[in-house]
Amino acid sequence: MAEQVFQQINRLRKSGELDAAWELGCTTVQQDPSDSFLKGAFFWVCYAYLKEVRDTIKARAAAGKSEFTPTRQEAERIDFLLDWIIWLDLPDSGFEYRSLLLIFQANLEHFPKLMLLLAKHAKTLFSPEDKQPFITEKGESPSLMLKFTRKLAKTWSSQTTLRHLSVDDLITLLTLTRHEVKDTQQLIWLDYDEARCLIVAKRYEEARKRILAVLRKKQNEAWAWGALATTYRQKDPQAAITLFAKALSCAHDDALALPTLKGFAVLLAAEGLHNEASICVHRAVNCYLHNGWQIKTDLEQLLNQPWYNHQVNTELLTSFILQRSQNAADYLFGERVQKLALVQNIHAGNRGFHAWVSRNQSLSVRMKLWSDKLPLSPGDYVQLTIAEEDQSVVAVAPAQAQPLTDAGEIEDILRVTEKGFAFVGDTFVPKDLVPAGMDGQKVHVVRVVELDKTKNRYGWRALKVIIS
Repeated sequence: MAEQVFQQINRLRKSGELDAAWELGCTTVQQDPSDSFLKGAFFWVCYAYLKEVRDTIKARAAAGKSEFTPTRQEAERIDFLLDWIIWLDLPDSGFEYRSLLLIFQANLEHFPKLMLLLAKHAKTLFSPEDKQPFITEKGESPSLMLKFTRKLAKTWSSQTTLRHLSVDDLITLLTLTRHEVKDTQQLIWLDYDEARCLIVAKRYEEARKRILAVLRKKQNEAWAWGALATTYRQKDPQAAITLFAKALSCAHDDALALPTLKGFAVLLAAEGLHNEASICVHRAVNCYLHNGWQIKTDLEQLLNQPWYNHQVNTELLTSFILQRSQNAADYLFGERVQKLALVQNIHAGNRGFHAWVSRNQSLSVRMKLWSDKLPLSPGDYVQLTIAEEDQSVVAVAPAQAQPLTDAGEIEDILRVTEKGFAFVGDTFVPKDLVPAGMDGQKVHVVRVVELDKTKNRYGWRALKVIIS
């Protein structure tokens, strides 16, 4: 049987005769663009050429001569080959497009055409393994699907080259990724990426919801407060000033706060606070000079504004920030209430604990909210500050024992049954709280009313047992 054209192309490619494979494929695929076998064979020729260019970039990066940034000639060559792949319009199978993702995942942001092509086929692009995070000794590294989606979102928000992809289509992909990947530690950054894209699209209320989910877990990060401030600057500049001030109060290094300093300067100047705006610009300039960086165009423009005062007293900003940032938490949590509670149990790994508030409410508390200088154990009284909107705990402090409905303390004889169950009066005592050899002895118990799920009824349960 005579060898078919697509078979000839494959043979030439596999034998290293790429130019011959290209000449044959380029001619025949245009003559018969409906032949799927021919299109598939020509795709792999394009792929082989792309891989050659990628290997050159990778070798240069490995030699330390640059990162994965392509030269102009390399970028033009890749674009030319991608145009052919786009023209082929291969059906969704995932395999061909996934292969492109794999060879360019290190520098995907340099190739807008490729990112748009992969975004178009994202629903079939990833295998189950691509949705699993990489577990290392240092923790969890993001899955391939999460890395791609994050890189797409970050590039979309910072470059206009991807704006052919609508923000709604981008959000659809972000939502798909959020639902399908198995990442846990890195998933929070997807919310931050989505917030930045929504800010670019001027959909500030939607962006605010996303950034709040991040900020409530990253309350000491300047970039998170700065992002929230940006969502307010159009409709409520005074709120934005409060939040930018909070951002700068959290910034321990101006190199990480440059976007905040620049954005704050523009806002302050618009509100007539020229001295404070000048200080922000001055700090940003000093940061560039200290690090030996070339001052960027946006900062040069601020230096040339008529309101800029290069002789301003830079110490003025410290008191301004302290004063204006005091109410920042109001924008983070809204209405808050305080409730007395009892520590119910400490989470595995000491990452948090549950606090008993009432027989119908037990709240999870992150250990980061608790002072690491203070001991904490079940049965301790704590004062919780709770956001009314979602009942999340936003602050916790030690508290003195006070009367609580369905909670209290008793003294009585500890009784251990033949089956090993322990009780003090009508209060059940878990085995891990029973002191050795204390059967029949008098003890002091801190207790609460809890639902016994086995018996489906409420009863007293000990949280702490103290030998009297």
